[in-house]
Formats: sequence, C-alpha cells, structure tokens
Amino acid sequence: MNERLIQMTKRLLLNCVLLSTAHAEWEALPSLPEPSGGFLWGTQGSKLIIAGGTNWTDGTKNWLKAVRAYDPTMKNWVKVTDLATSVGYGLVMQRSGVFGFVGGSDGKQALAVVNEFDGQKMDAKAVPVLPASLVLAAGGMVGDTMIISGGTDDAANVAGVRRMTCSLKREGDHWSVAHLADYPGKGFATAASAVVGGELFVFGGLNWNESSQAVENTTAAYALDPAKNTWRAIRSLTTPVRGVTAVTLDDHQIYIAGGYTDDFTTDAVIYDVKIDSYRKALPLPYAAMVALVKLDGFVYCLGGEDKMKSRTDKFFRIPVAELLK
Repeated sequence: MNERLIQMTKRLLLNCVLLSTAHAEWEALPSLPEPSGGFLWGTQGSKLIIAGGTNWTDGTKNWLKAVRAYDPTMKNWVKVTDLATSVGYGLVMQRSGVFGFVGGSDGKQALAVVNEFDGQKMDAKAVPVLPASLVLAAGGMVGDTMIISGGTDDAANVAGVRRMTCSLKREGDHWSVAHLADYPGKGFATAASAVVGGELFVFGGLNWNESSQAVENTTAAYALDPAKNTWRAIRSLTTPVRGVTAVTLDDHQIYIAGGYTDDFTTDAVIYDVKIDSYRKALPLPYAAMVALVKLDGFVYCLGGEDKMKSRTDKFFRIPVAELLK
C-alpha cells in the first residue's frame, strides 16, 4: 500500500470515529420547571410524568406536590395537578400504560398509599397492610404484580434499611399484599432496579455498617423470580455505588448509571441478562442521582441530586439505539 493510500485510509477511519462519537450524544431538552430530585417518574401515553420530589432553598429542604407532564412533540412542560400531599422517594408502579406509584414520604412519615394517575388527577388509595419500608425501596412491575424490596421508613433513617420483600396486587377495588422471600443481601436502600423476563433485578445501593455507624455503598446484585419466590445472585457491580438508576433497554439489556461513589458520577454500564456480564456504556450527560425513563425509542435523563443539599433541573434524551452501540 502506498503512502497516499495509507493516509487516505487513516483519514477515513478517523472520520468514521468522529461521526460515531458525534451521534453518541445526549440531546439537551427544556429544563424541568424547577430543580428536583426524589420525584416519581414514568409515562402516560406519549408523555413523561413526574410527581412530587424534593429540592432545597437556603439550606431548607422542600417537599413538592406538583404533577407535571412533558410532551416530546411540543417539547414543553405542563403542570397537570397537585398531589393530595407532598411526596418523595416512593416507588414507580407503571402498569398497562398507566403511571402510578406506591409509598414514599411526605417528609414526616412513610405513606402506605397507592397513587394512580388517570391523565387528569391522581387517585390515592390507602393500603394499611403495606410494610413500613416504603421509602427509597427497589422494585418494579412483574406482569400485573408490583414487587417492593428493601428501603426504610424514613429517608433520614439509613440505619433502618431492610431486606423485606413483598408483592402488591390489585384484586377488584382492593390491593392485596403478600410477603416474599427476603432479599438475600444486607438491608439496603437507594439501589437500581429493573424488570426483564419476569424477574426483578436489583443493583448496588447502600447498606448500614453497625460497627462504624456509617453508610456503605455496595456492589451487590441479585435477581428475584416472583413466580418461584426465589432470589439468585448475579454478577456484582465493579464499583460500589448508591443512588444509581436503571432502565430496561430491550429484552435482555439494562442501562445502569449515575449515583454516588466517592462523589456524584456520570459512569454507566449495560448489564446483559443472558450472559450475566457488564460492559462500559455511554455516560450520563451530567453527574447526579438521576431519573431514567424509556419512551418511544428514547431514554430520558432528568433532574436528580447533583450535590449535597442540591437538586438540578437538567433534562436530556438519547435514542435507545445509541446506548446499545
């Protein structure tokens, strides 16, 4: 190969790399109406929904109650309604295209309540038989059953993290709760969780170290098969992390990103359920404990805790296909 052809080949390869890199970028979207983290997020039809959450003003923590919708076509946020009470750190319950959530805290106590959104208003149903550990828990919808695992009774009570796991299912006008096998690791909170193939996958989070009386991040990872009521260990994360978030990309891959290691991070990996392995993935557009949601071929990254006693209003999206490269 002559020198001229070698140089042309190098330039072509470089252009391919640059083109690939240019495509693998998060698209900035209109900021959230206010900085927020710990909110509940999901989808309703073709729109993104966020409800409640927390932020800070001059060192004071604010608990929020607004329910807002984002229209990807119009690229705007609209306030739809207010919750009956301020809520943060609950667990999203997305079923049959309907956004809802369970538990959380109003800043004073855990809420044994199921909320479902009809597109206009939020219907709140008290479920007294729910466990107290409804704050900062992991979980997700497996079929028509909500799985709830870990968590605590108060966002400030990290020493009270638990291993308890239960199922929540609608039966007519009522919700029934059944206890499942306890999470096999230590009591935990702020873990990432996602559902694939009828199993709930839980990654990382925080544990409480009784000896040092301090929080410890963990690499632990397990999967629950609710039909068999059994947990199994899966490959651990490579880095201990809490406040990490997961979103299912397809029938066997989960994007796991952000959170707090020794600082807030943008780091991301993709876990492959079929081969029980992780690979490095495109990082988040900013370092935080973010919300991640998939809608119509995109993954949206929004808000979150970006510094201690701070929240962000940042909002981005990227095609799912770009994350899978």
